[in-house]
Amino acid sequence: MDPFLQAAIDEAQKGLAAGGIPIGSVLVHEGQIIGRGHNQRVQQGSVIHHAEMNCLENAGRRTAAIYRQCVLYSTLSPCPMCSGAVLLYKIPRLVIGENVTFQGPEAYL
Repeated sequence: MDPFLQAAIDEAQKGLAAGGIPIGSVLVHEGQIIGRGHNQRVQQGSVIHHAEMNCLENAGRRTAAIYRQCVLYSTLSPCPMCSGAVLLYKIPRLVIGENVTFQGPEAYL
């Protein structure tokens, strides 16, 4: 298995262990994970801490040039909000673990 997708799965497992929704994400730049996150909507009572948004938040503020060289891994197809963040930051590649349980606006990406 791809080690970065496995890292996203590990994040999803952390979320599940904390009583949350098991979705995880990692942001990779030049072969290194620079951000990790998992869905924390339940744990934080948040409307925006989806796995991808949490991952981007945890990656910290980066330059536009960095985002344009990244790959975002997510265990589940991103929702419209998270897909919008991918487009906003011009992240050129998104790897999705599965899209049967939920399929976001993949054609939009």
